[in-house]
Amino acid sequence: MKRGSILLAALVAVFESVVTQPALPQPSQSSQPDIQRRLELIEKGQGDAVRSELPTLMTKFQNDPGVLYLQAVLTTDGTEAAKMYQTIVDNFPKSEWADDALFKLYQYYYSIGLYKTAEQKMEQLKRDYPFSTYASDQPVVEEPKTVPQEAPAEVARPGKGEKETPIYTVQAGTFSVLQNAEELKARFDRDGYTTSIFTIVNNGKKFHKVWIGEFHNQDEARRFSAEIKKKYNLESIVVTR
Repeated sequence: MKRGSILLAALVAVFESVVTQPALPQPSQSSQPDIQRRLELIEKGQGDAVRSELPTLMTKFQNDPGVLYLQAVLTTDGTEAAKMYQTIVDNFPKSEWADDALFKLYQYYYSIGLYKTAEQKMEQLKRDYPFSTYASDQPVVEEPKTVPQEAPAEVARPGKGEKETPIYTVQAGTFSVLQNAEELKARFDRDGYTTSIFTIVNNGKKFHKVWIGEFHNQDEARRFSAEIKKKYNLESIVVTR
């Protein structure tokens, strides 16, 4: 009887040690793909390297809006890319890439001359994503440049009763890496164009916009945008300064 009690006590002790033992850590879930880093690589001309990763990313992160956005950026067929961007807007409206996709749609429709559709996309962008970087063109103080820039000429304010004429410019690119914006600016500077870089900050992120020329007529700015497309094979849009 005594031996049975000792055996029972030993079994109880073993059971308690198992129950009170801390649970082993569960294996962590796969981290999300770093889409921003890959977009920066594309900006730096390393698109082929990112393209080689795409099949693996699409298999590992199925139905991920960031991966779909990356796929659209790497797609050379504008119509197919637009379908992917629209899929993100329709199915992942709360994704961090939804406003980017909507802005890409705006650029696409603008580039093929469907200005009304493009304006509808921009209106949707401003309505649904009012805090998006793309919903505002308000510049912040420009970062110091290695090459001194000539101070812009002062524009006289209109008198009472006069309507201020908007100034249009062609936006040739928006970059998260300042060096890439400066390289594009230098390219147009060498060809004799008047260019500038405006930096905006949204949610702690900086975006650098390359603006080319100044126009008092929107149609004139659109013709210049078409010239940029033909000469440099570069998509651009018309914005107001």
